[in-house]
Amino acid sequence: MATDGASIVVTLDIGGSAAKAVAYDAASQRSLASTAAPYPAPHSTDDPAMFRPEDWWQAAVSALADLRRVLGEPSGRYLGITVSAIRIPFVLIDRAGQAVMPGLLNRDRRAAAELARIAAAIGAAGVYELTGHWLAPEFGLPKLLWTRTVHPSGWQATRYVLQLHDWFIYRLSGVIASEPSSAAMSQMVDVSHGSWANDLLAELGIPLSLMPELRPAGTMVGGLLPTVADATGFSSGTPVHLGGGDTQLSAESAGASERAAPVVVAGTTAPVQAAVDTASLPGPAARHPLLLSEHVTAGKWMVEANAGLTGGILQRLADLGDQSGEGLADLLRGRGFTLSGADPGELTILAGNPFFSPQGWARSPQPIITGLHERHRGSDVFRACLRAICYAVRSVLATLTEHSGIPPLPVVATGGMSRNAEWAQLLADVTGREVRVRPLAAIGGRAGAGLVAGEMPVMRSGGATGEPAAPAGERCFGPRAGPGHDAGFARYRQLYHAAQAELSAAGE
Repeated sequence: MATDGASIVVTLDIGGSAAKAVAYDAASQRSLASTAAPYPAPHSTDDPAMFRPEDWWQAAVSALADLRRVLGEPSGRYLGITVSAIRIPFVLIDRAGQAVMPGLLNRDRRAAAELARIAAAIGAAGVYELTGHWLAPEFGLPKLLWTRTVHPSGWQATRYVLQLHDWFIYRLSGVIASEPSSAAMSQMVDVSHGSWANDLLAELGIPLSLMPELRPAGTMVGGLLPTVADATGFSSGTPVHLGGGDTQLSAESAGASERAAPVVVAGTTAPVQAAVDTASLPGPAARHPLLLSEHVTAGKWMVEANAGLTGGILQRLADLGDQSGEGLADLLRGRGFTLSGADPGELTILAGNPFFSPQGWARSPQPIITGLHERHRGSDVFRACLRAICYAVRSVLATLTEHSGIPPLPVVATGGMSRNAEWAQLLADVTGREVRVRPLAAIGGRAGAGLVAGEMPVMRSGGATGEPAAPAGERCFGPRAGPGHDAGFARYRQLYHAAQAELSAAGE
């Protein structure tokens, strides 16, 4: 790390609803400040599943400028800037570096018809073995083929296919480069060799010349462009480093490698990840259906499952309070919930998705509420959703443990829901595992700072067991004695399976 007083690293975090800029001091190991700028509201004529890259860039510039003003540090204090971004969206740019069309967001499934074409190239099993990702319309490759089919003029104008991370690195520095952890969900990376899946791309008619060079996370690629410096207040030439996928950096900031424990990144969705050593990585047959990507930490891999749309459903219930009766029912229907009628069982919400697999992802029902009675209030529905999210996480944690070979260790939780102590305690109760939560304000930007400073987290000895010492401010939630949640968990899975079967019978 530089010794001239430069120790502040800025991570530009590109989420699904806002651009956030986070400053972390690599010398003192503390988070300094963060700012956020929401993306502009879509135009009335916009496709709601698409985003305008330039709008997102302007939000990023605003967040960076606000952070620079908040910090007020001299320019010599900044060690570098890096990027964390959601992993599936991509941006197509022309020879002038301009985006040729809007991009598709993560959960959109319009590319489902392209899966057969990909499977015909090397087989569904071959796609998983090569890319570490099974066939699903959410991933990048089918979306890219859909784009080529539906928007041929945009495709013909394309010079580079940039992952969202790559687009922001390019806008900051003018450098075209990509990084494996963020590129993996493009489903175009050969995960065994750390390169683009050349043969698969050739079979599908995607020129390799469209793909940027893959370089390791943390690589310094260039300096901040003068135009960006003028707009944000940072110095021209401030080093710009490759970052990584947002979930990987969140998990790493929370201690994924440090503790060798599964991490729940509880945000809009709830990815569950574990960092594993290359030598202990299970083969494809044993690992399936876990997703695999190169880790931002050299020599490690990230295996991943996902509990589906969780926090994104919980947000719809946050302000229901003491509402009850038909008024509550009407509000719930208006917010996209289906009410299945009175039921003698526990109030249950089908939030998340407990079945992480190609079959489980093929049909995800809209959130259904079963067992709602006149006596229930909005707060009861909110707690039932918290419980359902914990059931979904318990289910995919079991999948992760079964197929990764890691023991059922304590769980690290991060992301927005981890701020809710009731949820963290309920997760411990439902899973039967200790749940550890670090203050988000204390770890924001930590992994990004490690990449730029060349000092990714390392295991700290905690005695004979090798267990790292608990960081300051970490809260631990142990499973409480008392009635278990096994019956509610089984009911949740049964209802979810029935809802999926109903969708299948209806041909949806």
